[in-house]
Amino acid sequence: MHFIISLLPYYVKQFGAGDFMIGLLSMVYPVGQIFAAPLIGRLSDKVGRKKALLLSVGGTFVSLLTLGFAKSLVVIFMARLIDGLTGGNITIAQSYISDFTGEKERSKNLGLIGAAFGLGFILGPAIGGFLSRWGFSVPALFAAGLSFINLINIVFLLPESKPVKESKRVPFTFEELKNTISTPHISSLLFVKFFYSLGFTMFESTFALFIMRKLELPLSTTSYVLAYVGLVLVFTQGFLVGKVTKKYEESKIVQILVWIAASFLVLYSFSPNIATLLLFLTPLSISSALIGVSLSTLVTKSVGKDKLGGTLGVFNSVDSLMRIISPLVGGAIIQYLGPSFLGIFEGAFVLIGGLIFITLFIPRYSELVSKQFQRIPENVL
Repeated sequence: MHFIISLLPYYVKQFGAGDFMIGLLSMVYPVGQIFAAPLIGRLSDKVGRKKALLLSVGGTFVSLLTLGFAKSLVVIFMARLIDGLTGGNITIAQSYISDFTGEKERSKNLGLIGAAFGLGFILGPAIGGFLSRWGFSVPALFAAGLSFINLINIVFLLPESKPVKESKRVPFTFEELKNTISTPHISSLLFVKFFYSLGFTMFESTFALFIMRKLELPLSTTSYVLAYVGLVLVFTQGFLVGKVTKKYEESKIVQILVWIAASFLVLYSFSPNIATLLLFLTPLSISSALIGVSLSTLVTKSVGKDKLGGTLGVFNSVDSLMRIISPLVGGAIIQYLGPSFLGIFEGAFVLIGGLIFITLFIPRYSELVSKQFQRIPENVL
């Protein structure tokens, strides 16, 4: 899918789309994800991860085929909506990994998932740009072919992940999902996710505009900077996460690194040149990757496997919601206050999330862990 995201504005221009229509198109997928991610995640709790993943990847395959053969803007919008309403790959993959890994290795494996998606963001646009020489529909059809291969691999190579017995007795309703996320430790972690995601999605969505306004760098240089950030994220998620989480608990990692992340979010926006910018972006990228994986791991440790997919889906839908809100807020800050104020707001949002994490989540999570420990039979201890 990363093949065609960066090419969509050029693709829809062929059908007479203006800037406003392009902006609307960029919102279709995350809007679909807001509603679909929790539902597909919960579906994976009920019927198994493999069946839910087939639905998700199958939806992506259909959406890419539709996009590749589209002859109008309406069909392109439909294609993006189909993908948004079925695209729960990350949620299901995180749930699948959590089913088969112990708590000590979970962060490492969740980090590898993030690294794989990160490589897609780095390589996808380059491959898509190369394939677009033969027409903007070619990258979409090529990606559809890869999705079909993925479907075959899931059918024949992926082991079945059966839902736990208790999940069949849990009703598949919004009320049940609401009850899960309303528990004290999950609700407080959801608020942490809200502010953390708002800060970092604002950073991601407005970074190119920030560089253009603040440092007046050309597009090619901006692309190199973004590629550097992507490589740091991939290295952190694929290698450092496993090393760091062997020594420190995820809750401790978040408590420490949230201050570093918030500080460097403020500092990067005052960078006078590209060398200083890269200096600030390195610790910022490392800390954000470690925090992101740690938060996901804490979600998996806070609920039973019968509710894991639905809960992860809710947390991932927060990211989708922020990808709609943050570009609007970030763009307004740059236009009316100036690019140097952007990092102040981003750092403040992340800091608020950190304070909620320390004051609300940690006490509730500690109580949950204590109760779980007390339920372990003495002969096991």
